[in-house]
Amino acid sequence: MSRALKAYLAANAAFLVPGGLQTVLFPWLLVVVLAESPERVGLAQMLTQIPAVVLLLVAGLLGDRFDQRRILIVTSVLVAASPLAIAWLLAAHRLTFDNLIALAVFGSIVGVFSGPPRDAMLSRVAGERIQFTVILVLGLQFLSQIIGYGFALATDLVGGPLLFALAAAMYALGAWPCALLPRGSVNDDERAGGRAAPRHALAEILAGLREAAQSERLRPALILTLALGSFFFGAFLVLLPLIVRDVYHGGASDISLVFGANMIGTVIVIAVLMHRGGVVRQGRAFMLALLFGCVLLSLLAVGPPRSMFLLLSFVWGLGGGFTLTMGRTIVQESAPPEMSARLLSVYALCTSAGMPIGSLAIGYAAQRLGPLVAALLPAIGMATTVVLVGATSRFWHLEAKHSA
Repeated sequence: MSRALKAYLAANAAFLVPGGLQTVLFPWLLVVVLAESPERVGLAQMLTQIPAVVLLLVAGLLGDRFDQRRILIVTSVLVAASPLAIAWLLAAHRLTFDNLIALAVFGSIVGVFSGPPRDAMLSRVAGERIQFTVILVLGLQFLSQIIGYGFALATDLVGGPLLFALAAAMYALGAWPCALLPRGSVNDDERAGGRAAPRHALAEILAGLREAAQSERLRPALILTLALGSFFFGAFLVLLPLIVRDVYHGGASDISLVFGANMIGTVIVIAVLMHRGGVVRQGRAFMLALLFGCVLLSLLAVGPPRSMFLLLSFVWGLGGGFTLTMGRTIVQESAPPEMSARLLSVYALCTSAGMPIGSLAIGYAAQRLGPLVAALLPAIGMATTVVLVGATSRFWHLEAKHSA
């Protein structure tokens, strides 16, 4: 493993462990500390997801144009300000819905500008082993999030302020491995060789969108990714915490266990994929995993016992290991190097664009139908999307371009 890849993995871990911690603490603040209604929980998740919809394409352009390493260093320091401020407000008993959302949105904006250069850097440190490196990074991503969930288990013991301060410290320390990454961007390399010239910003963004829309490999994957963000991520972030609170009467540790069980399932699948060297029939694996998730969500509607609910979350994570790995691998393999950050920002946009709508809709559905019955809606929507993509494209037959 190269020095650059080791630094990349360390930088990702420093960003993702506190991210996993906050994934639990943010809904805990909403549903337990502030005791907000399902509608307000959905609204809060939607507001924190809007920056990605608005800014991701710009972030992708900047990731192609400017030094990706420098962007990652700056964003690692800036993103620490949000949890640090939340820690202070929580300790001072001054936390309100409004200032929580303002700080969470600030953290989301900084995270948006970190994402595309971070993703584009992968192909620069991976060499030709793109699918293997994608699987490795995703495995680290979910393992890091599980570690963050583990920290969240101590919320009732040590208190929220200390854990938010810990998240801030980890974010800031992530600037050190970022400083060890390669300088520059792919476009810097292209211009240095006399093969590219600066273009108008809007023209470059439109070129990335045009490439995504015209590619027979990218277009179906992005449609399914948009549906994944709309139907499944909203259910994960909004429904699961509401079910824990309203059906099983749990708190932060219970939310952490449910999220952690899901991520453990994902990590297991990723470990298996690493062992067997990836997947050849990527499109088929992607679509079957999404349909598998629909079945799991439907089973939630029957109101299973607490232990079965935890098991269902774990099994749902198994399918998530395939969906996230296949989607990102297809985009990484199919993106031309000179627009990798832009196309990866389109991929991230497809995930993020559906999340605000899905989170808000799931919150309102849970308010009116109850969180268990509301689980049927994203299952139906996702299943319909998979069938339509299968009927209108050859994505079912899509195979890997490179071996792991």
